[in-house]
Amino acid sequence: MHTRPRAPGSVLVVVGVLSASGVSATLGGCSRAPSQSQGGAGLTGSGGTPSETLNRLLAAREQRAYRDIKSLIVPEHAEEVISYLMAVDDFLFANRELCDYVRNEVGLGLAQNIDQSYFAGMIDVFSPYVKILDEIIEGDMATVSFQVNDKLPVKRARLRRVGGVWLYEPGPGYTPQLPQAFLRMAHGLRQTLQEIKCGRLSPRALRDDPELLAREVQVRLQSGVDLLKRPAQRDGE
Repeated sequence: MHTRPRAPGSVLVVVGVLSASGVSATLGGCSRAPSQSQGGAGLTGSGGTPSETLNRLLAAREQRAYRDIKSLIVPEHAEEVISYLMAVDDFLFANRELCDYVRNEVGLGLAQNIDQSYFAGMIDVFSPYVKILDEIIEGDMATVSFQVNDKLPVKRARLRRVGGVWLYEPGPGYTPQLPQAFLRMAHGLRQTLQEIKCGRLSPRALRDDPELLAREVQVRLQSGVDLLKRPAQRDGE
């Protein structure tokens, strides 16, 4: 993913909230330092190596093949990861719809100011442009090192061998409010798009006041942002 300088009025809402709240955006961080014992032959029956599993996961993610993604995650966490990814994808799709319309009907600079697509490159193993580096196997657990967009620091994904097959094991950080927050933010972006299309936010007014659109987007993202800021709670709590 190519990065570009952002204008002073850019709405970088999601990253700041996730960083401040300590929420794991990816559910994929491996906090345990990897062992120095290198697994020589990673092949285990029909399961292939941990790196091969991760490569299949990356291919499925690129195609938004949620069923295939689910089959490559440990069963106890598969549903929650899919719920999260689907909500994030809905948010990114709504962002693309809004930015495309603003770019074509209002102006390129304003579209860049509100673009939230940077978040796609911040979800670790589910980001675009992931390059697998190496793997360390220790019994039925493995750690695969990778980079996102050739950037440091190197990140790590944890996998567990289940029935002879290596499956991705997400780290901590999931709560039901995570997908709910991204769905709310997607709704907010679509509301902004409708406000422009119906004329309440006219292209002329947006050009005359370059900060107006950024303020409108921030207001409509706030409901989801507030949900991300709440203390983590799970169902039944």
